[in-house]
Amino acid sequence: MLKDENTRLRVLAEHDWLTGLYNRRAAEAHVDEALLKNGGGMLLVLDIDHFKQVNDRYGHLIGDALLCEAARTLRDIFFPRDIIGRVGGDEFIIYILGGCSQEAVDGRAAQLAERLRKAGRRYGMQWNLSFTLGLAEKQAGDDYISLFDRADQMLLARKKARRARRADSADAGGERSICTDMALIRRELREKDPPKGAFCQDYETFKQIYRFVERGLKRSGQSAYIILMTLTDAQGQFVPLAAREEYMSRLSDDLQASLRSGDLFAPYSGCQYLLMVLGASSENAAVIAGRIHTRFMSRVAPDAGLLLRYDVYPMGSFPCSRRGEKAMVLRGEGLLLKIFSKKVSKKSFCDQVVTGDRYTEYVRYISRPKWTINTHSKRRKNA
Repeated sequence: MLKDENTRLRVLAEHDWLTGLYNRRAAEAHVDEALLKNGGGMLLVLDIDHFKQVNDRYGHLIGDALLCEAARTLRDIFFPRDIIGRVGGDEFIIYILGGCSQEAVDGRAAQLAERLRKAGRRYGMQWNLSFTLGLAEKQAGDDYISLFDRADQMLLARKKARRARRADSADAGGERSICTDMALIRRELREKDPPKGAFCQDYETFKQIYRFVERGLKRSGQSAYIILMTLTDAQGQFVPLAAREEYMSRLSDDLQASLRSGDLFAPYSGCQYLLMVLGASSENAAVIAGRIHTRFMSRVAPDAGLLLRYDVYPMGSFPCSRRGEKAMVLRGEGLLLKIFSKKVSKKSFCDQVVTGDRYTEYVRYISRPKWTINTHSKRRKNA
């Protein structure tokens, strides 16, 4: 009994929790042990290309599923005696005992590439998932570190060579290297095969873009708004996880289709998206939010019990930061029809949001940290 438990703990300590392959420490130890034996050997280092974009666009669950597919394929196409491990987020190693011909390596790489392409299409990816491979043959005196370093250097060189091939050809002469560098930089900076609609990024990238845009707004005087879309159940609580992933995926599609190519959005939490719309007035921002709400709710069953709330805030200076300034902060659940402003005191502002035949006033005082909400019925006149 104790022996079985020790075996179970050893397996847990040596294997990657997600893929079941050896983890980095165990892979290194097993390769070091194999290198002490007589005979040849070859180490392959495999890195999935642009994997961060997969997580950012399709979510970590899809990314995890693709990593598991890669692990299953590696187990299928290599021998059981070979050492296979996941040594990084999207990086794998395979140590082939006895070595392997280049032709055999190419054949197995082709099998893996085809399986990854099929898996990507199965999960709705819009580009072919690919990988870069580096390899190194065993040499006298090698340990894992030296062998891995040579294979990794080949991997990096292949990535760099692939980027260089995409660069524009440079003119001959003394400026050739500079031109080549600039062409390569332009290629790397430019978005490749951009999808239609808004620009989707992770939240950390969104923050950096926000700060950059905010700097520009101070000089240009243009307007921009951020919109927070929040999906909840009818009680304002989190939607259950199984349904939440499906609905958030639908909402992502609606954001992609409803926003312009110059707009930006990012997942903020498991039930929220943050949007940035540039060059929009407060009315435009409200219309955009309402359009997204209408599109999303039209595809949801009436009895689903979902609420999609949006909050619209201006970028740049904080609302009412200057004396007597009126600012527009809008909230709603897609019932927004028209916005009015009326004069208020220097230390407050008031916006009226028409929702059906009811007026809802949002009144905020500078000295108060919270909103005061007054709602009363009133028929619209000549609406």
